[in-house]
Formats: sequence, structure tokens, C-alpha cells
Amino acid sequence: MNEETIGIESIIAEVGNDGKYQRRFSFLFNFLLALLASMPNQNFINALAIPDHWCFVPGREFTNYSLNEWKHLHLPKEIDSAGILGFSKCNMYNGSYHIQNVEIIKCQYGWEYDKTWYEMTIPMQESWVCDDGLQVTNTFMFSKLGEVVGTFIFGQLADSIGRRPVFFMSVVIVVFGRMLLIFTSYSATLFFLAMCIGSSTSSTVLFSTYVTSMEISKRDSRARIAMIHCIGGTLGFCVLPLIMWLLNDWRYFMAATTLPCLLYVFSGKFLIESPRWLISKGNIKKCVKELNKIAKVNGTELPEDASYLLTKVTGDEEKVYGMFGLFSSWRLTKNTLLIISGWSTTSLIYYTLTFNVTNLEGNPFLNFFWQGMAEFPALFIGKYASDRYGRRWTNMASFLATIIGCIPILFIIHDESQQLTVAAFCVFLKFCNAFAYYIVNLQAMEIYPTCVRQTGMSLGGIVANAVGVFGPYVVFLGIEIDASYPYILSVILGAVGVFSGFFLPETLNQSLPETLSEAAVFGANQNYCGKEKKQEPIDEFEMTEK
Repeated sequence: MNEETIGIESIIAEVGNDGKYQRRFSFLFNFLLALLASMPNQNFINALAIPDHWCFVPGREFTNYSLNEWKHLHLPKEIDSAGILGFSKCNMYNGSYHIQNVEIIKCQYGWEYDKTWYEMTIPMQESWVCDDGLQVTNTFMFSKLGEVVGTFIFGQLADSIGRRPVFFMSVVIVVFGRMLLIFTSYSATLFFLAMCIGSSTSSTVLFSTYVTSMEISKRDSRARIAMIHCIGGTLGFCVLPLIMWLLNDWRYFMAATTLPCLLYVFSGKFLIESPRWLISKGNIKKCVKELNKIAKVNGTELPEDASYLLTKVTGDEEKVYGMFGLFSSWRLTKNTLLIISGWSTTSLIYYTLTFNVTNLEGNPFLNFFWQGMAEFPALFIGKYASDRYGRRWTNMASFLATIIGCIPILFIIHDESQQLTVAAFCVFLKFCNAFAYYIVNLQAMEIYPTCVRQTGMSLGGIVANAVGVFGPYVVFLGIEIDASYPYILSVILGAVGVFSGFFLPETLNQSLPETLSEAAVFGANQNYCGKEKKQEPIDEFEMTEK
């Protein structure tokens, strides 16, 4: 650790890096915010659920036929992507099957929907099924596109103008965008635009305060902070489907799961700007002010010569050139690419599993719930394993477990009697994916230097979301062609994750790099097992000869 890092660490430690302020901040912005903000981040997935549907054929109300008997009369049977024979969702007889050589045509009078679970979703309201079924997949794609563009813009803004202002902008934009969906569903174009707007800050609203929390806490707390952040998000994911089950109308559901985030517009009293970021920008006066806020809550005092010490620590502001700073050295470039690879892999598996959950057998709300619940043990085990065995090996183990979990599904996915077993394996895959996300997220926070930390996190989010665009289409292919496609892809991605994790440096108990020069040598003294390289003893005879 160089002299500058010691200075920064010691000054923050002086006012308290594990006190009442950090605990309050962690509850408000790592747990409660993650819980509330994770809901508008994903609520559109529930709102876009497509229940079982079939062609509406008028006239049954004038007969004594049951629904099943009416289907037999007017709907042909087809084999779906899972190899199961059932009534067609998009075709009907042009007459009755009693007629010889009856013509099969597309639905002429709209659709009927199975309302066992859903009373009203967007596809039910706008008839986004059959030929228009790709509209749902396109909506998911525009969500990812919005995240890519928004993360690029707001991620760099956070490292240039500060975490605090970007956070407040992010809250307002995500709430406005999600509420706009309610009023634009009549037009696919306007709906896609609203989806882009609402998704543009869905990542930065979470990461802005998360990064600050890491930067004001001691190194031993980083794994715990990451776990609290993930627990809040997971709890939000679990609550989300239960709210939809209760309200059963996508419009009320969107409002109920989005508007609570507006409370954070009034959280300015509890949110400081990151002192580390202020130091990196040479803003000593503001840094002292923020450190005093921490000291006041923690019952400590800032040293009288703090301004002098910070001036000595700060020196000349390092030029970082935005995202290009992440590629300023070979080692930082390598680490950046490996983090992006692992993050993208985790993201694509996550979105494939999440978008596909409504296609699983059984209660869709409980399928969502149990997949969310599977993340809780993953987070606790992930924290223990990452602190006990290190980040690298825990990372690789999580992706290896994903591969192992997918293999049995490939053998039973086309067996109608095994669909509940498939759903159970998907819960295990969500466990593995949450495990991997926790570790990759923690590694990214610890490897990137302070001056480009949120830019690095944002770049990972940009690429992950760009790759995640393909997730909905993989699910669409699984629905329309072969149900095994999402799991074949997950096996391939798991292998990529294992490879990427192997070459990342071990970050357990390492100091956070502050500058690009520190990041350029971070991990250089480690071998492939993540252990510190032993210094070769100097031969005294060779020294004499020289």
C-alpha cells in the first residue's frame, strides 16, 4: 500500500469506518433502497406475463358444451416446444372438426385467456400473442437497450459530477419511465420508448449509493455490504410476484411497485457525497464537510489538521479520461475484460431464467417467489465462502455448479411428467446464479480504482445488458422451437464464467486501489492460485560477483 492510500484509509478510519453512520447508511441505501428499487427494475416482467390462451370462437354461451368440449370442436391440436400435445394457441378450424377436410385458419375473433392466475396483463389487454407475441420479447429488448444507453451516460456522470446528484436523477427517471408505461400501452412505439426511459437508470439508482457505502467502510465490511445489498434486492424480487398475485391487474401493480421509490427524493439529509471521490477530484473543502457529517453521527472528531493531510494526499488530480481510463494499462485492461465477461455471463443466465419463469409448470407467482427465495442461502453461503476461500475460487465454483444443474434438465425437459422437476432444478440454477452475481459484483467493486469505480461498474452493466438483450430471444426460441435452448446456452455460459474467474486476481483482504497506477499493478504479485508470490532469496555469492 503506498503513502497516499495509507493517508486516505487513516483519515476515513479516524472519523469511523464501521460506526453508527455506516450502519444507518447501509440500512437505508443498501437494504431498503435495494428492496424498493429492485421492484421497478423487474416489475414489467410480471406485467408482461402471457397466460395460456386459445382462439375465441363465439357461440358457446348458447350451448351446453363445456369449455373443453368446445375446444375439441373448434381447435386443432399441436405439439409445443416441450414436446407436449395440446390445443393450438393460434389456430382454429374454419368450421368444425366434424366437417371433412376442414381448413385450419388463424384466430378470427381474438383470444380467450386462462384467468386462473392472471386477471389482466399487458399481452391480455393488447392481444400481444401469436403473430404479435414477439412484441413481448421486443419489450424486454428495449428494456435492455435503455439500460445500456442509460448506464453509459449516468455511470460516467457519477464519476465526473458525483454519486449523489446522479442518484437523485436516477430515482426520478426510473419512476417517471415506469409510470409512463401505464399510459402508453395502446401504442407499441410509445410503450417501447417509455420502457427505454424507465430502464435507463434502473442500474445507477442502485449502484450510486452502493459504491459510496463501500468507499466509506473498512475493508472487512465489504463482503457484508455486498450481501446486505443483495439481500434487499432479493427480498424485493420475492415480494414482487406476491403483490401481482394480490392486485391481479398490471396497472395497479406497476403503480404499487414503482411509486414508493419516490420517497428517496427526500433522502438528501442522510446521503453524503463519497469522501474518496471528493479526494480524487481535489475538492478538499467539501470532503472535510462530508467527513464531519460522518464523525458527528459516529461520535468522533475529525483531526484538526485534516485539511492539510488531505491536501498532502490529494496532490495533482489524475487524468482518467472516462471509460478509456479502464484500459490505461495492460493489467487493468485484462481485469476489466474478465470482469465484463463474468458479469455478462451472469446477466444473460439471470435474464434467461427470469424471463422463462412464466413458462414453467405450476403457479407462476410461486415460481417467481421460490426462485427469489433461492437467492437468500446463496448470498449467505457466498459471503462465507468468499471470506473463507477467497473470491476467485468461489466465483469459479458458482459457475461450475450452474453447468452441473443444467445437465439433468436437458434429459427431462421434453418429458411432460417431469415439468415440475424442471421447475425445481430452475430454483437451484437461480441459487447458483445469485451466488455468481454476488461474487462477480464484489470483485468488480474491489478491483476497480476509486477514480473510475462507478465507471467500471457501469461499463460492466452496459456490456452485460447489451448481451442480456439476447436473453428474451433465447426464451422466445425455447417457447417456439425447443424448450432445451435456454439450458444449452446456460451450460456454455457457465464454462465461460469458469474461464473468466480463473484469471482474475484475488481481492480478499486487499486494499481498494485508489488510482489508475495502483490498479495497473493490482494482483501482479499473485500466482495462479491467488497466493502471494514468494520473493526469491538473493544469493550472496551472486551479489559479490556483481
